[in-house]
Amino acid sequence: MHIEKLSLYIITLNEEKRLPMVLGAAACLADEIVVVDSGSTDGTEAVARSYGARFLRHAWKSVDHQVKWAEEQCSNRWVLRLDADEVIPPDLADEIRRIREAGCDDAYYLKIADMVPGRERPNPLVKHYRLIRLYNRDAFTMSGEHGHDDVVKIKPDATTGRLGCFVHHYSYISIRQLVEKHNAESGLLAERAIMQGKNYSPWRMVGMMTLNFLKSFFLYRFFLYGFWGFILSVECSFMRFLKFAKFHERMTLEKRPHPPRHDA
Repeated sequence: MHIEKLSLYIITLNEEKRLPMVLGAAACLADEIVVVDSGSTDGTEAVARSYGARFLRHAWKSVDHQVKWAEEQCSNRWVLRLDADEVIPPDLADEIRRIREAGCDDAYYLKIADMVPGRERPNPLVKHYRLIRLYNRDAFTMSGEHGHDDVVKIKPDATTGRLGCFVHHYSYISIRQLVEKHNAESGLLAERAIMQGKNYSPWRMVGMMTLNFLKSFFLYRFFLYGFWGFILSVECSFMRFLKFAKFHERMTLEKRPHPPRHDA
């Protein structure tokens, strides 16, 4: 299935540090670049425009609404979605070029692996994710469903393929940045659970950090990254704890404010 025209779309917020490496690696693959920004105050816009991107501002509601809106702004039926911290290395770029010339499916799964400091490539034995990121919008589309920033099939007989090389995911800038990011994410996860009518027991907090650390460090094999694998496993497990702690906080304060309100 020949891909005559391809649009690349990315959502951003204050990404002047990472966006140059993302667009520097991917701009040559696309016929159109769409960057949808939710209010950057740094040089994100200047970076995007320097690579010929169409830069659009759109108020943030949630990640699922934002990526859906960004997809809708693309001019071409075939699209490639990247996050503003995901880099396409040369071997994956070559795979995408071959797909553009001689692909036979309606969509393609990309392997996305976290990058840790001091390493140039991900370890294929460490857990990674497979997500549809290259697809024909006549067959798949972003769901736009709250809490789900992934695609759904709209063509019943649509087919999918898999690319073999990794997207390099640079989620880490500093430990401080990672803690701030996960603090925000845990709050969003707690809010989503409340919106969905979840009823978590406070016992979910107990042992949460230990269990999630063991899962990340051993089951997901982050131990292969040494001390950085240890750091990332601890930080990720703390985020999971925060989700349930914030849920419990919200449920408690709805019943009894703290400190108590003083009615004059």
